[in-house]
Amino acid sequence: MSFQSRQKKRRHKRAVEKSKRTKSSETAKRWFLTIGRKDCSCASCGVVLRRGADIVYRHEPKAMRCLRCAERNADSKRFRASLRWERKRRAELQKAA
Repeated sequence: MSFQSRQKKRRHKRAVEKSKRTKSSETAKRWFLTIGRKDCSCASCGVVLRRGADIVYRHEPKAMRCLRCAERNADSKRFRASLRWERKRRAELQKAA
C-alpha cells in the first residue's frame, strides 16, 4: 500500500470522526421515527410497543413514545424519519409493486 493511499485513508477517518463529534450532541436531543428493536413501553401512556413497531425515539434523555403520544406532545411533535425507517418503507413499497 502506497504512502498516498494511507494518507487518504487517514484524512477520511479524521473527517468522519470530526463530523460525528460536532453532530452527536445536537442529534441526541432530536426525536426520530424508527423501528423498535426490542419490546418496550411508551413513556407517556405505557402502551407496550412490540419489536418491529414504529416508535418515536430520543437518545438523550432516553425516551420512547408511540406515534399517537409523539404527535400529541409538543416536544416530540416535529420528529424526523430515521434512515432505517426510510429503508424499511422503501423495501415494503417495492414488494407491494
